Amino acid sequence: MNVSQWSDLPLVLTSDQAAAVLQINRRTLTNMLDRGILRGVKIGKEWRVSRAEAMRFVEGDGTKTPPVTAPVRSEVGATLVHKGGLLVVRTEPLADLTDIVEQEREQRVAELIQQAGL
Repeated sequence: MNVSQWSDLPLVLTSDQAAAVLQINRRTLTNMLDRGILRGVKIGKEWRVSRAEAMRFVEGDGTKTPPVTAPVRSEVGATLVHKGGLLVVRTEPLADLTDIVEQEREQRVAELIQQAGL
């Protein structure tokens, strides 16, 4: 991905885009997301990372991700719970991200309809 400014990036990055911006491979990105080093949202089987989160990670905000204690309610609507030695994450859809994904889908559908001349 060739960008010269943060504003050149989309608001929400795919796993491949986020890995390219951070200059790491996709597996490393997935591991970072799974561990909570980087925050993202999983849609189906794919991760999405906001441009703001990529900026926070690269530029550093002086804070580290706090250690997980159970239960924890995060600002993104996720509850972390320890169950039998496993960390379980219960999440709710993010309204903002859901809206962005829905708008993108609607725009692409409109473009396809326009291209088909319907």
